[in-house]
Formats: sequence, structure tokens, C-alpha cells
Amino acid sequence: MSIPRQRQADPPASGSPGSWSGWVRFGGIVMAVTGTFSVLEGILALAAPTTYVAVDGAVLAIDLVAWGWLHLVLGVLVLATGVALLGRDVPGWARALGIGLVTVNMIVQLAWLPAYPIWSILVLALDVLVLYALMVTWDDTRA
Repeated sequence: MSIPRQRQADPPASGSPGSWSGWVRFGGIVMAVTGTFSVLEGILALAAPTTYVAVDGAVLAIDLVAWGWLHLVLGVLVLATGVALLGRDVPGWARALGIGLVTVNMIVQLAWLPAYPIWSILVLALDVLVLYALMVTWDDTRA
């Protein structure tokens, strides 16, 4: 008498949520981390303005207080959107908003580049990874 072999589960099809949810969750985690970094940068700019290098009290053409608020608000939005991407059913708005916010964050980091080049390059690299994670699987969600 032979024992029937158990059938192994098929890998997820390209259009199934299992095939892309790992990338989207990765993007959500990285967004949450970079959002937290931006929140900390904003709080630090507001609480201890002497921490950042500024010319005549301004980072680029923006007052350091405005720069701190910009980092704080953008960081909270990126963090919240990243957390929204971690759920089982990823809302489409979170994905689209995540792409938009990460793009804005990249522009902010490019402006921050002269003051803190290594930090800005690190955050830019993380933002590129998030964009890849959110965009490479966009067609799979439409299927």
C-alpha cells in the first residue's frame, strides 16, 4: 500500500497579491523609517537650530524654522503612508500617495545635499528603493 504524495502549493501567479505584497511591505517599512528620520530632523531643527549648518540662519533660501516644519510635516506624512502600506489589503491611495511623497522627499533631500551630503545620499538611496518597490509591481495590482 502506497502513501499518496502531498501536492505542493503552486507559487503565486503574477497577478495575485502574494507576488507583490512583499515588495510593497518592504517599501512601507522603508517609508516608515525615512519618515521617522525626517520627523527627527524637523524636531532637531526646531528644538536646536544651532545643530544644522546654515548661512545667515537659512538653509538654502528657507528660514531654518520653516525648514524644520517642512521636514516635520513631510516626515509625518511619509511615516503615516508607510504604515498604511503595511496592511494586508494595501489601499491604492496609499501606494499612489507613497510614490508622490517619496518623490517630494527626494527633492527635499537634494536641497539638503549641500549641508549634509552623506546623510542626504543615504536617504536618497532609500527613497529610490521605495520607488522601486512601489512602482515595479504596479501592473500586478491592476491585473
